[in-house]
Amino acid sequence: MKQIVGVDIGGSHISAGLLDNQNLSIPDDNISRCPVDSLASKEVILNAWMECISSLKITKDAFLGIAMPAPFNYEQGISLILDQGKYRSLYQVNLKEALSRLLNIPVENIAFINDAAAFLQGESFVAGWGNEERLMGITLGTGLGGSYKFGEMAEDGAFWSRPFKGGIAEDLISTSFFVHWAKEKHAIEVDGLKTLLSMPDMRPATITVLKEFGQNLAELMLMQMEGKAIDKVVIGGNMVKAGDLFLPEVKRVLNARNANPEIFISKLGEKAAMIGAASLFERKQ
Repeated sequence: MKQIVGVDIGGSHISAGLLDNQNLSIPDDNISRCPVDSLASKEVILNAWMECISSLKITKDAFLGIAMPAPFNYEQGISLILDQGKYRSLYQVNLKEALSRLLNIPVENIAFINDAAAFLQGESFVAGWGNEERLMGITLGTGLGGSYKFGEMAEDGAFWSRPFKGGIAEDLISTSFFVHWAKEKHAIEVDGLKTLLSMPDMRPATITVLKEFGQNLAELMLMQMEGKAIDKVVIGGNMVKAGDLFLPEVKRVLNARNANPEIFISKLGEKAAMIGAASLFERKQ
């Protein structure tokens, strides 16, 4: 049985895992996580990726599915990231060829997928949902991710940049919403929602503003679902851990607008994108 590795490239880390082909999962002891300085040189970044992936003791005929943030030429494996505050040194680099040389595996054994699409692909793959299902995926964290799946493959929906209430959606539906709210309304600096909820004097106000966050999320979902007949929505990302505090409001707003897709919370967590990327090759086995 061939080795299939799923890789998730983040702004400050890389996670790589060996897929258990029989159970369509990535066991915890088959995962390697490593920090990455995304502002470093091309050589430093690629060596960090290589060391992380190589620590899984992959063979020369292994397959490598990689979830990578946009902008990126996914078919050719060329990075187009330039002004996103990360991986600038990889601009116009053919990462498929570079990783093939470093890992000594064939170029054709390496494939890339958008990270938001990989999340939804992984969730759908493990859930066993058929290609006839019309799916939407949302990831809530330091950024906002969104994707659709209307057939065999999930696609990036670019939710983050959608014009929304005088700015873009990511301004109001990500960690930055709570960071800015805390600074502007309470004159404190925090790194995100988890910190606010852990502060006894800030928790009540934070729970209240989470209702506004839930309303914003629901309104974006309605915009992104319009005309698409979405059957299921999968929500993931670190912020979903506080879902009990905002998802009831999301469902209330959706119900009031007669929008009733099934809503699922990610079961795979950080493994979703790795499994989604690995499934690029599992489907071909």
